[in-house]
Amino acid sequence: MSSFANLLSVDNRLVMLVLRFSIMIFSYVYIYIFLRDKKMQNYFNLWVFSVVLFWFFYLIRLFFDVYVSGVALALPLWELLAWSLGSSLPIAICSYILASQQSLDSVLIRQVKYGVILLGASIICFVIDPGLSQGRFYLEHLNAITCANAGCSLVLLCFARIILCKVNSTGINSGRLITCLGIFIGSFIIIYSATRGVLLASLLIISASVLLLRSRLNFTALAKTKYSLQLVIGFSVLVLLISTSPHLVEKLFTSRSAVTVLTRLEFWKVSFEQFVANPFLGIGFHLQEILGKLEIEKGIYYPHNYLFESLAIGGISMTLPLLYCMFSPLVSFYKELRIDPSVLPSGLMAAQALVYSMHNGHLGDFPFFWMAIGIIAGSRYRINPSNAVNRQFEN
Repeated sequence: MSSFANLLSVDNRLVMLVLRFSIMIFSYVYIYIFLRDKKMQNYFNLWVFSVVLFWFFYLIRLFFDVYVSGVALALPLWELLAWSLGSSLPIAICSYILASQQSLDSVLIRQVKYGVILLGASIICFVIDPGLSQGRFYLEHLNAITCANAGCSLVLLCFARIILCKVNSTGINSGRLITCLGIFIGSFIIIYSATRGVLLASLLIISASVLLLRSRLNFTALAKTKYSLQLVIGFSVLVLLISTSPHLVEKLFTSRSAVTVLTRLEFWKVSFEQFVANPFLGIGFHLQEILGKLEIEKGIYYPHNYLFESLAIGGISMTLPLLYCMFSPLVSFYKELRIDPSVLPSGLMAAQALVYSMHNGHLGDFPFFWMAIGIIAGSRYRINPSNAVNRQFEN
């Protein structure tokens, strides 16, 4: 949508506001239906309570700092409300309810063809305007990190298709052409977004998945040779495309990469120091002023880490619910993945959220993070045979 808006000279910020407002309305209507039919009580548990409690603490602290302490926010108040109450909270609950009712892994696998069509169209629009000479895949009011997340999701889902069709006793057809196109298009966006973090995160997640499922994979020598050849050819084509943009090459291989890492570590250090100063309640949104005054990197008012940001803003009282809703479903899900590899797609999305998305932007900035965590949490209660919700839907 951003690519078409840019091509048609339409204000992309307005388009994004309409899109996210529509998603918010859909999410709250969906939740309202369950509340109206008194179905929500079947889904309300400690995980849902933790999500609601975390955002409750977040909003209480936000309003207190703005209207009582007089903290000057780096962003308008309505934007923080739109990201918290408008995006992250309802999407987390919606994803949880959906995943509690049915397996979303096959649904995620089917989304690959739409990803190929939509992200492929985005690349075509980008090539037309502003063109590869811009040096990075981003548009006005659309951060390159957001683009990198989209490309990463497509690559990981295509990777899941390949793995699942090779795992014993699974009947998933990988759709070779669509899968190859998805990997190429997603890799193009990953590399052309020029964010080194997504490159490392993608390689880490894929390598860890192969190691985790290596005992169940059935790759013949011919298949290994075929995939290796395809990987070499695809990588060579991407390298040729990258070399057409001096700006991209400079961004990817800049000598300041070490400085960037040290900058992030400094933000984490400062945030942790503020947490230590007030460990139970944090220092609130005064953190934005502190980080902004460092002048290490222009326009940075968040530490690029959800946990450090939560600790600094709300201390232990706000971070404990966040820790629970993030990590409590992972233990059960990890056990299930070793038994049933068909849950790999949602696991890869959760890995992307925790390894990459959690270290970019600020709390609530990426609804994808909360969507992925919500899916994992819903899957936990669905895949647990002793759970009442699971028994209800079996009946």
